[in-house]
Amino acid sequence: MTIKRDSEKVTIILHSDSYDRTSYALTMALVALATGMEAHMLLTHGGLRRFTLGHLEEMGEETTAQSRKDIEFGLMTGALNPLGKLLADAKELGLNLYACVGVMSAFNIRREDLIPEVDGDIGLGTFLEIARTAVVNWYV
Repeated sequence: MTIKRDSEKVTIILHSDSYDRTSYALTMALVALATGMEAHMLLTHGGLRRFTLGHLEEMGEETTAQSRKDIEFGLMTGALNPLGKLLADAKELGLNLYACVGVMSAFNIRREDLIPEVDGDIGLGTFLEIARTAVVNWYV
């Protein structure tokens, strides 16, 4: 079976809750969206926890001590944008943001626990259908 790739679509699986990796995943989505591509992001494990109410801007347990210092300096000087700003910009450009329903169940996270920017919850099979035609699939 031949699968036709959509050269205008990228997918990102965000597994990590580290601030720097979350920032990078959102930045990759922003670049794709700014160049006219479609971007879909699946939040899972630590990445899903970060997108629950009140946790977006936390450093996260996976963020190393040195990264914390660098990030705090970058945020203080304006060299880095906070995650909320990156997310708002990405959503404005059309980011499709999904929570992994299996991890929601395993971690006892309800839909109302998620920030409003999360578009919905989907299973891995549904995300695989989105990803299988993407030209780029990233795992962060």
